[in-house]
Amino acid sequence: MARSSDWTEAKLKRFLAEGRGQGERESYRPWLTVMDIPSRGRASRVFSRKCNRVVHLLTDTQLRYFYLLEWDESILDIKEQFPLLDAETIVDQMDESLLKRLKDPKTEVPHVITTTFVITAKDHEGREIQYARAIKDAAELEKKAALERLEIQRRFWEACQVDFAVVTQHEIPYQRSRNIEWVLSALNVQDYGFSISQIQTYASILQEQLLSSDQSLRAILASFEREMKEDAGTGLLVFRYLIASRLIQVNMDVDIQLSATPMDLGLKVNMLQGGERRFGAVR
Repeated sequence: MARSSDWTEAKLKRFLAEGRGQGERESYRPWLTVMDIPSRGRASRVFSRKCNRVVHLLTDTQLRYFYLLEWDESILDIKEQFPLLDAETIVDQMDESLLKRLKDPKTEVPHVITTTFVITAKDHEGREIQYARAIKDAAELEKKAALERLEIQRRFWEACQVDFAVVTQHEIPYQRSRNIEWVLSALNVQDYGFSISQIQTYASILQEQLLSSDQSLRAILASFEREMKEDAGTGLLVFRYLIASRLIQVNMDVDIQLSATPMDLGLKVNMLQGGERRFGAVR
């Protein structure tokens, strides 16, 4: 929500005219961007391969949760900073304190409550489902205003028959999110001076070496770099690319140490069988 002193009828009309909160996947436009609101944390603009567009995340906690969604193969679409433009449909469910949250007290311009993420996913039976998540720092849940805005969201999504929950930093597996961020950046191989075909060739070679070695990851990557006559760091880039491309699987909930062996990391290698991806463990 923009500061009340900045929220005017003209700005509301402009946001609506720009189609904010509308569209699917790459055509979606969030109601709020990093340019619209002063952030209390590190605001981020991050490219989502899943949505094929840049997403706008206003806090570190939002960023950490986004990476979990981006990594989850059941997720089909992510809409961030989603506006509840039809909140007036639940006015009859609100008491006076909640109704006050729907209008600016000075200008009477309607406020637009936003939910951090509205997510489209496939359930275990392959059916499309939708759910909504408000991402908040735990300290905010001690503030009356924040709780009232969350209650409006809860009632709105309940009326829409969409599952809604509040997520704080305490419910986000921090190490897993950090690992996801670390490996996904390796997919931008051109930024590191490699072509897709070259990195795929290297990935195939390193995959075999990881499968057959009981040395530490550091030793395997150093040997790979000598063999390929590449600079230091290339092996680690290819290793990250292997994970990000789902060609290998490691335990993403622990710190990935270079001193660990492939077996220590729980490393499994992707093997295609009958067109389906299966992972075989390193022996």
